[in-house]
Amino acid sequence: MTRLRVGTRGSDLALRQTRWVCDLVQTVKAGVEFEEIVIKTHGDIASAQPLDTDFPVGGFVSAIEQALLEGRIDFAVHSYKDLPTAATPGLMIVAVPIREVPHDVLVTREPVDLERLPNGLKLGTSSPRRAAQFRRLAEVRIVAIRGNVPSRVAMVEKGEVDGVVLAAAGLKRLGLRPPNLIDLPIDRFVPAPAQGALAVQVREADSIAALVAAIEHRPSRLAVESERSFLRSLHAGCHTPVGALAAMNGNTISLHGQLFSDDGLRMVEGVETGDDPQAVGTSLAGRLAQELHETHSKPGA
Repeated sequence: MTRLRVGTRGSDLALRQTRWVCDLVQTVKAGVEFEEIVIKTHGDIASAQPLDTDFPVGGFVSAIEQALLEGRIDFAVHSYKDLPTAATPGLMIVAVPIREVPHDVLVTREPVDLERLPNGLKLGTSSPRRAAQFRRLAEVRIVAIRGNVPSRVAMVEKGEVDGVVLAAAGLKRLGLRPPNLIDLPIDRFVPAPAQGALAVQVREADSIAALVAAIEHRPSRLAVESERSFLRSLHAGCHTPVGALAAMNGNTISLHGQLFSDDGLRMVEGVETGDDPQAVGTSLAGRLAQELHETHSKPGA
């Protein structure tokens, strides 16, 4: 009997994701048992700290990675979008399971029409990307909020905000379907790079790597690699208003990116295709960064 210790955050969503990954491993390797090791990250401890430029890089994953490096756990399950774009020395992403739906949703207290949002709508989000996308649509009031998925939905139900923007994947994994929910179209509301994807992380050259790697979904990895290459090439992080979503058609990658100015007032977007995920992401990032710079340089911009 093989017994593995898996590191995870303690939120309902993190635990649900981790258990799903463990179930996948058991489908390819019978007789494996798992022990959940819940680890509090900086983001969990400093729950009131805004997700701004003072929030540390890797604030939701660093403590788990340290536990992995120290051998206190055998592998870790992360929401891929929480990982910094720079790899942590000594660790590797051994598997990207099949990706859940990547798009965002709008959850509101009262029914609304996405094409005719009321001005002054109090919208809860700490994402600069989501804020910029909605400010192009209506004169919304952005309220920076933190918290797990159920607590943010509860803010709407209590009337603390008129609506919140969430990843559809989180709601789906938790089995939640609030009554006033709008699936946001991905052509206008391009999601965060790697949204909906999970990353299974192990120590380099660890003997369990082959076991966990069996749940790899290659198309999901290639799409995420392209999106994160785009993010990395922009030298961007979770504070930068940027969206990226890749689709696979056979061996061809089609990457749609949106890039906003820091104030969220200007936006450029484009699509790049190719068969090398790193090259596609890098090429699109360079093109959009140049276009955004040119819009800023124009008179009256």
